[in-house]
Amino acid sequence: MNAGLLVALIGIPQCLAYAMLSGLPPMYGLVTAAVPGIIAALLGKSRFVTVGPTNTTGLIILTSLSPWAGDPNALLTAMATLGFMAGLMRLVIVVSRTERIFDFVPEAVMVGFATGAAVIIGVMQLDETLGQPFEGVSNVLEEFIRLLDYSLPDVNFASFLLAFIALISVILGKRFFPRWPIPLIVLICSMALVHFSQQSWVLSWATLGKSGLVSEGWPQINSALPSLSMIQQLIIPSFAVAFIGSLELIVTLRNSRSQHLLASELKSQGIANIVGSFAGAFPASTSLTRSVMLEVGGAMSRWAPFIAALVMVPILIFGASAISAIPQPVIAGLLIAIAISMIKPAQIKQMLRGNHQTRMLFISTFLSTLMFDFHIAILVGTLLGIGLFLFQTSKPQIFCYELDEHNQAHPVHNKAPSRLLIQISGSLYFAAARQLPNQVNERLVEGTQQCVIDLSHAHQCRVAAIQALQEIEQHCVAQGIDLKMTGASTSLQSLCSSLNTALPWSNDQLSLILQARS
Repeated sequence: MNAGLLVALIGIPQCLAYAMLSGLPPMYGLVTAAVPGIIAALLGKSRFVTVGPTNTTGLIILTSLSPWAGDPNALLTAMATLGFMAGLMRLVIVVSRTERIFDFVPEAVMVGFATGAAVIIGVMQLDETLGQPFEGVSNVLEEFIRLLDYSLPDVNFASFLLAFIALISVILGKRFFPRWPIPLIVLICSMALVHFSQQSWVLSWATLGKSGLVSEGWPQINSALPSLSMIQQLIIPSFAVAFIGSLELIVTLRNSRSQHLLASELKSQGIANIVGSFAGAFPASTSLTRSVMLEVGGAMSRWAPFIAALVMVPILIFGASAISAIPQPVIAGLLIAIAISMIKPAQIKQMLRGNHQTRMLFISTFLSTLMFDFHIAILVGTLLGIGLFLFQTSKPQIFCYELDEHNQAHPVHNKAPSRLLIQISGSLYFAAARQLPNQVNERLVEGTQQCVIDLSHAHQCRVAAIQALQEIEQHCVAQGIDLKMTGASTSLQSLCSSLNTALPWSNDQLSLILQARS
């Protein structure tokens, strides 16, 4: 009970902020925390997972829905369609049992996403911080261009001071009072000033009520079907939302040591997003910060995230007048604080000090996050990671040794050893097997009389491996080289027999002499 109430109170400013980050009226943030949150809590199994708006998916939603931003009715239809398709994507992942796809996302890509997202979140709040929110700005470049036209007399110092106080309060509160709901306290204090103070500097603040974004009661729900072109435009963004949301879920489950619940939680969130799309919610995902607060608050069962979502309903229906008094600079300060917390200097240093591939993945993902739509950047980083993995596994490792008369292997000293041991390590299927003949034949130089191929460290041998070994044998016959193949697994020899193929198998025992280097 206590954990659920704590998460609900802290989640109110976050949900409002993430809705605005997504380019939507703030009330839809509360809907997204309420409806998908309740459904996911009822169907899920982890007591430490709470579902609602998040900052990372908010950026994807912003860029995905921007084509319909000028038409409120079309925007609602696109929002509902994106939520429905994002939920459907999660169910497809569960049904097809392809959760392992997330294991192919390197850590460098994840750190690059988080760092780029943090920069975008922080920069996009600068106009609210200065007191004059821009209209029609959808990316960092447009924000910078508009800021260049800013002059000192245009700055509202009262708004800047409020945003700064909100930012510093969250940073210091997190350090010295980690169990206090500092964001909520700052929010309530600023609302009280708007309600009760008549000071000119308070009246100059831009509030949610002045922006016309807050409505009484439940916000408008979509009632139109999407066009085919809209569905086509939202396929990739919906996959990106489901993908990033699933990664957030995986991180949360790892923190609570409950990775075995991944499939059930994905299923519950898929259904929650589909139901939410009919109730006025935009795509919901696992909230990392609010999920951590469930654990800190001592959540004992799924009733904790259920209560956290249920509390949003009366606030949504009856709290419009209070929400209207929230100053936008406070929301901006809270978002900048969240952006700062997303930047992990230690992780960034690790990525930059790693090998060339790690550095390249981090930098390319970070830059693509700033330059392209967020869902495109996600796909770029993921495809780069998968591409590097496939490239590395498509080329088996080859180790060469010189054999003496006792079948003992030594490091190669002669340029043309008469007896050569070639040890093959790695998977031998598809592209990897096709690379093998060239790798081996390059090492069979003039003067080599006998070659022993050690297959004891070769794995995943398929038909392509048999064909590659046949090609090596043909090359050796043409060069007059005596070829033996040792260490072949029983399954590889059985596969060879089933294909009516004869290869020069050998049962010779080999010993490797390791010499220490000074």
